[in-house]
Amino acid sequence: MKIVVAMSGGVDSSVTAALLKRAGHEVIGVTLRLFAEQKNAVKCCGGADSAAKARASAQAVGIRHYFKSAQGLFSKAVIDDFVGGYLSGATPNPCVECNRHLKFAYLYDLARSMDADCLATGHYAVIKKEEGRYGLYRGVDPLKDQSYFLYCLRKNQLGHVLFPLGGLTKKEVRRLAAEFGLPTASEPESNDICFVTEGGYDQYLRKVAGVKPKPGYIVDMAGKRLGRHNGFFNFTVGQRRGTGVYGGARLYVTEIRPGTNEVVLGPLEAARSSVFEIKGLNWLAEVPEKEFKTSVQIRYHHKPEPCSVKLLPAGRAGVFLDSPQFAVAAGQSAVFYDGDRVLGGGIIFRAGKAGNIEGKI
Repeated sequence: MKIVVAMSGGVDSSVTAALLKRAGHEVIGVTLRLFAEQKNAVKCCGGADSAAKARASAQAVGIRHYFKSAQGLFSKAVIDDFVGGYLSGATPNPCVECNRHLKFAYLYDLARSMDADCLATGHYAVIKKEEGRYGLYRGVDPLKDQSYFLYCLRKNQLGHVLFPLGGLTKKEVRRLAAEFGLPTASEPESNDICFVTEGGYDQYLRKVAGVKPKPGYIVDMAGKRLGRHNGFFNFTVGQRRGTGVYGGARLYVTEIRPGTNEVVLGPLEAARSSVFEIKGLNWLAEVPEKEFKTSVQIRYHHKPEPCSVKLLPAGRAGVFLDSPQFAVAAGQSAVFYDGDRVLGGGIIFRAGKAGNIEGKI
């Protein structure tokens, strides 16, 4: 087969290319340039440093390798969405949007235009074909499984996408990289948010995105002022440390109110939600009935929680958790699982207690 491999400059994509080449396929490496020249100090996939490592790995594997510019798309679909999410009081997930718009839209279409049979990436997930239908499943390494970030693939893509590392552990991948003599064999793990290279996301918003301070009040659930903040976008639901409010019982961020520029603190129980609503639903399995039982994962490494799902118009759904969960944050992805199989998912945009929002769903 002719296979295009998304090469980021890390060990995972390098081993992916080497495994496919060893299996006898015609392999072509493609690296997306995501940052302008003046931002080449960024040490992540898409920057100059990673691009050089991807080229070196392709040469070591012995495959053709190309660069393709996707700066504008990355800036609009990932960076702008990331910044805009925080400015709206949400906690966005840029890895999902990068997969949705860059890897499995732009790069996938590019691979198909090159007459490639498949696009392969270094994700830790598994695609299986059962009874003539393809499904997305968790990778075998529970610490590295990335199926949560991949629910945004289109169902008709599953037969043309390969994840060669899905059946391997990270330790095995490191060993294979050394055996293949790849220059990325000892490459360190990438950042949680690849383009946030120094400090936290709050520093990125200030120093790179140019977001200005916006002083406001920190209040309790009754509206009593507890302190001040320099911008509600510096907080996330579930946060306890770094609020600037000390003494007394432990308090957590329970709500962010962009309209009034307030950050609300409350006890642990108030930071738990039993109901939430999602939008932008995408299904990788047959669309269930209007109401059904399943399990939902609300953030990376979160243990899936049993729930009931009520499908709504316009790609929305109401999710009713069997047990209230901590820090159900707007902007994060909610992914439905049947055992290890990914059924689909969407973006959380409203969460709360059953008595507060259930009537709105």
